[in-house]
Amino acid sequence: MSVHPASPPLVHLQGVEVVTRRTRQTLLSVPDLPIAPASRAAVMGPSGAGKSMLLSALTGRLPAGVEMTGLRRATSDLRIGFVPQRGADAVHPLMPIARQLRAVTGADAARIRQVLAAVGLDLQLLGRRRPAELSGGQLQRVAISLAFLGSPALVIADEPTSALDGASRDETLAVLSELSETTGSALVVATHDPQVRDRLDAQLIRVASGQVALGLDREAEAA
Repeated sequence: MSVHPASPPLVHLQGVEVVTRRTRQTLLSVPDLPIAPASRAAVMGPSGAGKSMLLSALTGRLPAGVEMTGLRRATSDLRIGFVPQRGADAVHPLMPIARQLRAVTGADAARIRQVLAAVGLDLQLLGRRRPAELSGGQLQRVAISLAFLGSPALVIADEPTSALDGASRDETLAVLSELSETTGSALVVATHDPQVRDRLDAQLIRVASGQVALGLDREAEAA
């Protein structure tokens, strides 16, 4: 995995708190969290700890009823791709896959074919199918294709393997790993599964009761 520590972070949260607008209750506290170019991070913590809220803070798009204080710095014209928990949530249920990929990303057929091939899908075979005709693993790979077709510098994935069986999980992680490597995109994945972090060789971001802490990287842990 190539990382460029001398480059400025793609996104940097400093002294950030996410609070409810009405009651000013603190939902998330982030003392200092930089996301470097071409890096990989696994956001881990129990259900309800604030993992999804942290992903929202990184994108700068928060749910209704909350607001963010502190500093969020991002590189200019930062493109962010997003992979949801269920691939079906990324697509229109009635529109053929190829038409959706063109409509959403504006990519031409050659580019779509290239990215689909990278995730192990064939445009000619699947392009005319609708989402209901695909398996869960295939839909998740379509969602990954949508995220990467826009040539993002950062891809954020929210529990992308939790709805998959073991084999589909491993295939999805392999696809995420290969695409992030070949495109140079940074990758931040929220998960409760330690194997996700291990397979992606990702740095740990711990979230517990709304408190965010950056764990050691792999080399430091091994020392």
